[in-house]
Amino acid sequence: MNENNNQVTTSIFFTLVLFVFFTPNQGFSQIAGYNVISVHGFIITDLLVPPSKETVLSRKPIGGFWASHSEGFLNWNGAERLEAGISEMIFEQAKQHAENDLCRDGCVLVTHSTGDLVARYFMANQEAWLAAAGYEPLNIIATIDLAGAGGGTDLADIAVGAANSEHIPLFLKLMAGAVLGLDLDFTDYDELGVVLDLTTSAARNTTLWPNDIPRLRFSVSGGRFLNPIMGPVRAVTKTMLGGADDTVVPAHSSCAAAMPGRYRSCSKDIGYNGKQKSQYGPDAYLHNHFPVLMADKYDHFDIIDDRHRGPITYVFNNFDAGLNIDFETETRTVKRRWWEFWKETGTWQYVADSDTKSFVQLIYDTLNE
Repeated sequence: MNENNNQVTTSIFFTLVLFVFFTPNQGFSQIAGYNVISVHGFIITDLLVPPSKETVLSRKPIGGFWASHSEGFLNWNGAERLEAGISEMIFEQAKQHAENDLCRDGCVLVTHSTGDLVARYFMANQEAWLAAAGYEPLNIIATIDLAGAGGGTDLADIAVGAANSEHIPLFLKLMAGAVLGLDLDFTDYDELGVVLDLTTSAARNTTLWPNDIPRLRFSVSGGRFLNPIMGPVRAVTKTMLGGADDTVVPAHSSCAAAMPGRYRSCSKDIGYNGKQKSQYGPDAYLHNHFPVLMADKYDHFDIIDDRHRGPITYVFNNFDAGLNIDFETETRTVKRRWWEFWKETGTWQYVADSDTKSFVQLIYDTLNE
């Protein structure tokens, strides 16, 4: 009898061990206890070779870090328009998430680039869409918007203008087209898909009414110009974008400024490099949008990769907007003697550990503390 009991006990023990080691960690893909849904950015090849629905639904193009830290996705096809094919595809996935109770306890949306605009349109309409299908709306706590293009970009303005004009210089068409994945040396190119929704005027007239879901903004202004393929392109696109930019999206968009402008920072007092100095920044932000972190060494694509590029500074900190925003910070002051003419003096403010951690890891670790 004792031998049988020992066998049962041993069996239970090994079952528990296997359960611990092989059962997925339910908190691994969460932020502050909420499931994560990722909304990717514009995929340039969609316009050249429109993907099938199956391809769109199966891909995870937001970057390896967020792909592995997401419980769900809202994927879309860049060859479609926001209010047509994109909305239909997003709605189908949202129904599946609602049916699976993915957001029963709340979800955080992580968006990149054009995903910011897609998410905004979805959140403005999801209650009506899902109610009509017999579902409750997804309980979205907040969004984390990385290099958000919700305010539009000058590159889309140029692309749309180039597609309808013979007067835009060829080199501008080629450079803007290289970033957007288009051959803009045409005057009748009307198959621009979501690019038409990304012009500054179109984006800023899309579902901008107030909502109660906080939008947390993370903006960068870097650009790696030594890259042999995209470096020269980025060097030119920076001349097309007004104010600070990340080589694709201008600051007025990623910072969520209430009005478009050639802003040099998301703040009037802090530069992208963290220096405390007067800046040309927005007077106001879109309703319920909060610029949180900035950096000058990350570009539009670096910001979603788990790779350290340089220090990160902060704009708004120590507040609650669905999520508790409480980054540990530090300041560094540099002085110089009269003969140290090469030194830049002043005070810089940084997020602690940003000298070693990547942008995404810093966000993820801090919000899960």
